[in-house]
Amino acid sequence: MNDLNSVRDSLRELGLKQGIDLGDEKAIAKFNDEVPFDSRWFDSRWLCCYLEDWNEELEERLHYFFKNMSDYQDAMDKEDIKSATSSFHAALSCAGDVSNIFGYIKNDMVKLLHGEDKTTDFQWPQFNNE
Repeated sequence: MNDLNSVRDSLRELGLKQGIDLGDEKAIAKFNDEVPFDSRWFDSRWLCCYLEDWNEELEERLHYFFKNMSDYQDAMDKEDIKSATSSFHAALSCAGDVSNIFGYIKNDMVKLLHGEDKTTDFQWPQFNNE
């Protein structure tokens, strides 16, 4: 496995084993709407969109990150601190977007591991810490 779309498909397949079609936007919205608004609200929701092209999303975010960093460096070379600051902040925002992509994937992986929303008898094996 070497791309995010493969990861997406793998997670979706595991969801199906648990009786959850992660590609069914209406079903996922229903799960998310039933999550009580408390301290675990954000972590208890499905965060990824399984109908999108994850490779394209990551590529786009990285493209803008590198573009903004390049613009930052060009502005610094010209000693244009105002433009450099603006580009640096834009790059920081893009870095956050990239981080969010992996954070959302991690969140959904944890949800699948815990099986809180499963509707089948699919069980993870019990691992021994010995």
